[in-house]
Amino acid sequence: MAVSNKMYRNKTDIAHIFGVSNPTVYRRVEGIKKEIGKRYNRYAIIDNLISLAVYADYEKYHKRLENKNLRKIVPPFDMYEARMYLEEVERRVTGS
Repeated sequence: MAVSNKMYRNKTDIAHIFGVSNPTVYRRVEGIKKEIGKRYNRYAIIDNLISLAVYADYEKYHKRLENKNLRKIVPPFDMYEARMYLEEVERRVTGS
């Protein structure tokens, strides 16, 4: 089953899926929390489970979002684009 078939995952699963460390995931989740109400809706994180699409989007754009000048050129959150990026990451990490 493809990773992208599940909408929400815990932090450890996300670290494995994206091939990053747990501390990296924790930092990204803190960034996502700051974007709730701005870029992401209240369903980005539910009961400590993170939306894979939201995490993929934030992983892709976090450097730009953290810079007040660069954030102006970040495209709006797009669920479809985020899922496509998630599939790209999945292929890269699993090598398939």
